[in-house]
Amino acid sequence: MNSFRVRLALLVGALTAALLLATAWAGWGIATRFSLDRLDRELRHLAGGNLDRVNDRGHWDRLHTALAFVSGGDRPRAYAIWAGRNGREDYRSPNWPASLAPEKLPATSVYEGGLTFETPPPPPRREPISARNPALPLKQPAFVTAQAEGSAWRVAVTGNPYVTLILAANLDELQADLNRLRQRLLLALPIVLAVVGAGAWWLATRALRPIAALTRAAESVSARDLSQRIAVPAHNREFQRLASVFNAMLDRLEVSFRQATRFSADASHELKTPLALLQAELEQALNAASPGSAAAASYTSLLEEVHRLKAIVQKLLLLSLADSGRLELHRTPTDLGRLLANVAEDCAALAPGLVIEHALPAGVLVPADAVLLEQALQNLAGNAIKYNRDGGLVRLELRVDRAAGTATLRVGNTGPGIAAEDRPRVFERFFRGDRARTQQGAVPSAGLGLSLSREILRAHEGDLVLAPAREGGDWTEFVATLPLAPAG
Repeated sequence: MNSFRVRLALLVGALTAALLLATAWAGWGIATRFSLDRLDRELRHLAGGNLDRVNDRGHWDRLHTALAFVSGGDRPRAYAIWAGRNGREDYRSPNWPASLAPEKLPATSVYEGGLTFETPPPPPRREPISARNPALPLKQPAFVTAQAEGSAWRVAVTGNPYVTLILAANLDELQADLNRLRQRLLLALPIVLAVVGAGAWWLATRALRPIAALTRAAESVSARDLSQRIAVPAHNREFQRLASVFNAMLDRLEVSFRQATRFSADASHELKTPLALLQAELEQALNAASPGSAAAASYTSLLEEVHRLKAIVQKLLLLSLADSGRLELHRTPTDLGRLLANVAEDCAALAPGLVIEHALPAGVLVPADAVLLEQALQNLAGNAIKYNRDGGLVRLELRVDRAAGTATLRVGNTGPGIAAEDRPRVFERFFRGDRARTQQGAVPSAGLGLSLSREILRAHEGDLVLAPAREGGDWTEFVATLPLAPAG
């Protein structure tokens, strides 16, 4: 998963969901424990109010009747009573679970308040409890949850010095309430997780907003506009330094680029005059030299090198203008098919040993600077001629897509092809692949033609790309696109 935003959202969502689940689990445990504690207090209170004196069987039977009335008769949460003394059963309520054996329940002999008795205290008289007729001490109750008759029971074992009393409360109703609570929690959980996920995504998006602004600023930076800057956030200290460093980097780049562009333009401009003078002097010397002499051959070679230098200087000047956004285009409706037909004729004249094929429909008008566009196309055709084999093929194919409003030119040639490691760098300035430099009879080249052609096409709102390599590697093809002129 390559998206940092997705990973951040998943991390925040997972942590939040884990905390919610842990909180829900802890809340469930607290609710269960609270319910049991409340029931334990109820059982303790019931036992304490009925153990202040020694009671007969009739008292326990009346207590059972009262508890059944309070709990609603046959409701699942019912109370069961067992009372006995000295290991002998005195009373067992009718709803006492048969499988719940009193002798197996934990008993206690510790009295509340830490009281101990060597002999039981005298039982209180029938008269009301008072200072001279105190209530019997109560044993500290022991609580346990037991399973009997397919139900869970909360059992409290207590008593006084004469009677052991066991009160049991059915937990079915309590468990049903807790199960309903759990079901509601489970039903609400997907909704809560969805809300948490949406909140995590919103939080991740908001947290990465400065990064998005930095990305937009970086995307808007180009060789033609290095003036873009990112606003330094006033309240995000974490991103203030990042934005400041980015802006400082752009300042340095803008200064360096302007200096390099100005140097390239100035150097190209300054070289034009001495090269023109040198060309004129060589032409005069060539005219004065005897035809076929060594001096004439030397002047001719030097003159060719001067022409080559002038072409390089002109290309550098155009590239510097394109880099600075000052490449002026004088656009007029231009017949691209006719322009390419001229290029094809030049190819046939320059390379009579090659096969020149072309499919060029007429009437394909594009808004273009005809001079610059022809220079770009001549560069493409020149490369197709230079890097070809003897008796090879050069093909120019023009296609029109009226629906998309574009014209597509494909310039292909046979030859050694471009190495896979060199293909990403073919548009770099001054780059020439190893095959172009080392092949026998290599044509001198500065490595500026493709870069200049692409800049010219992009200035015309088009583009130039290298087509994918074919199997066998004996075919190289470049694809140029241009917008069509509006109808009428």
